[in-house]
Amino acid sequence: MVNLLLSEFKKNKRSKAVYLSGLLVILYLALTVYYTVNTVGLFDNFTYLYKFSLSYMNYLILPIILLSFTTTAFSNEYRSDTIKYLWTIPVSRRKLFFTKCLYILCISFIYMLTVFIVITLAGHFSRFQSSISPGLVFRFFELCLLSSLLIALAILPISIITIFTKGSSVATNLIGSIYIISSFFLMKILQGVSPLASAPHIIWYRNFEGVQNNENVYFMIANVVLVFVLYLMITLNILKRQDL
Repeated sequence: MVNLLLSEFKKNKRSKAVYLSGLLVILYLALTVYYTVNTVGLFDNFTYLYKFSLSYMNYLILPIILLSFTTTAFSNEYRSDTIKYLWTIPVSRRKLFFTKCLYILCISFIYMLTVFIVITLAGHFSRFQSSISPGLVFRFFELCLLSSLLIALAILPISIITIFTKGSSVATNLIGSIYIISSFFLMKILQGVSPLASAPHIIWYRNFEGVQNNENVYFMIANVVLVFVLYLMITLNILKRQDL
């Protein structure tokens, strides 16, 4: 599985999506730092800096990036017709599927680690230096780690469209975009229904930063976990029966 995972990174290292996604994240973080550093009197604590950096990152930017990588990762094998050869080597369909899931989790962690490093350094070398403490840095890392895991789990089920349609990236991106946008704008209505709308309530559960969320965290966790488990069961069944 390690070799398969490394091959996923090699296949996408020259992709334009990698550089565009990285540029988008850096641009967003740069604007976040610029805005918060210059808003004296409103954001005067490192807490506000990292809270602000996670806002749109968790709700829109990371989901959109992961949707792009998910669509590409699961559709490439079908479009290039290499999936036939992978399954006749043989490479287990189950192993190939879980490798791609792990790849998306790794991508999610890499981007959130970037957010953590950039924002922590920005806080250290700006007017927020006096308010930084090891406790807050650890708290920020914890939030980034939770975000990378939960947002990835919320986005991965979209790949069932790619697998069911044998590589249709258009349908996956369209439905995935609708899912992300509706989860963002209708979060209060879809919490407990859409994993992407439930994830922020788990991430910020009982937070001291002042983010409003639903206290029924077990219901939110159940939503994310049950949808993901259902996705695994259905997808593995599709792959098992799929005739190439």
